[in-house]
Amino acid sequence: MSTNTSVFSSTSFFQSDLWLFTIYMFATYEMVFWLCNGFLIYIEMFDIPSIDQYRIQKHKKKLRFQPDMVHLMIKRTIYHQMSLVFLGPIFYYIFNYVGHVDIQGPRPPWSTILFQIGLFIVIQDTIFFWLHYLLHTPWLYKNIHKKHHIYKQPTGVTAILDDPIEGIINQIAVWFTLVLLKEIHIFTICLWVTIKLYQIVMAHSGYNFPYITTQYWLPDLMPGALAHDYHHQHSNSNYGSFFSIWDQLMGTHRLSTSKKQIN
Repeated sequence: MSTNTSVFSSTSFFQSDLWLFTIYMFATYEMVFWLCNGFLIYIEMFDIPSIDQYRIQKHKKKLRFQPDMVHLMIKRTIYHQMSLVFLGPIFYYIFNYVGHVDIQGPRPPWSTILFQIGLFIVIQDTIFFWLHYLLHTPWLYKNIHKKHHIYKQPTGVTAILDDPIEGIINQIAVWFTLVLLKEIHIFTICLWVTIKLYQIVMAHSGYNFPYITTQYWLPDLMPGALAHDYHHQHSNSNYGSFFSIWDQLMGTHRLSTSKKQIN
């Protein structure tokens, strides 16, 4: 009797919303993170002239020739990957506290999905700009944000390497839209994770890639790696996330190089 109850409880758990939410989120994050960074690591390890021409900081040696920096990135990436095990359940309870996440229901219409993704992008970009701007005030920069700016020559994995307090601040910007939406499907959440993760990894890639980056198509509105690479080098401009609108309004918009370099 107890054995049957135990099997039933185990089966129920693996079909629960908590378990499915955690698996969907973790699988989506890891797939996007390592597909993007796997490519960036490969072109870091091997010299490929047709790709190296798009490096933004060509005047500096590649990161593989900077062993201390590589060791630091590996160590902090391992810590970050370990923390992901706990984040799924935490996010599940927070998301369902401020609203409701539909895990097993039918996918909503694309009109709803695209509207919600649009809200995520616009709201995240606005909140991130002002929080990021605040992190560059002297005390917060010295005690919190400077840990992220150690990487003057960023690459994909550095997108998520920061102080734990800054990590929490960033998550507020990423997920604040849920407070307004109240109801959201897991498919939309995973799509948002895919878009946002791809965006921050490419912004930290150190490459001005054609075709696969926003700066190729919309250089004035979404300057991507051009703007963020400059930000890591100089720390005094380009505080935006997706767009350059707030930076242009605040007079903090700068670029590493001309968009004409993309052919």
